[in-house]
Amino acid sequence: MKKTLHIVAKVILSLILLLPVLGLTGMLGEPTRDFYNSDEAYAFIQMLTEVMFINYIMAVVHIIALIALWTKRELLAALLVLPITVNVVAFHLFLDGGLLTGGAVLGNIMLLINLYLLWIHRNRLKTLLRAS
Repeated sequence: MKKTLHIVAKVILSLILLLPVLGLTGMLGEPTRDFYNSDEAYAFIQMLTEVMFINYIMAVVHIIALIALWTKRELLAALLVLPITVNVVAFHLFLDGGLLTGGAVLGNIMLLINLYLLWIHRNRLKTLLRAS
């Protein structure tokens, strides 16, 4: 059961990590105002869409995280994706109407899986956080 949960979590996280890569190809289309709960959230997303370097950086980080996730470097993947996850959750919390909105679902799932991966590798994290 534990191994099945672990594989399901990795597959779901992988699918979420593919979204920015698909977004760069134009397969997801342009964001529209009806996707967001506030004008501020939509303006922020428009700004990020116009300044494409953020999207490219995020796509590269997600590709590296995907490779790390499936090559037995799950802790590295979790640590790479953690800042992006925190920003996605903070965006929905502060700009897009809260964590219980429809748009926040993927960010919440991403956060839960990220926390799960960090928790199962907590012993390895202790060495990283220990003062030398």
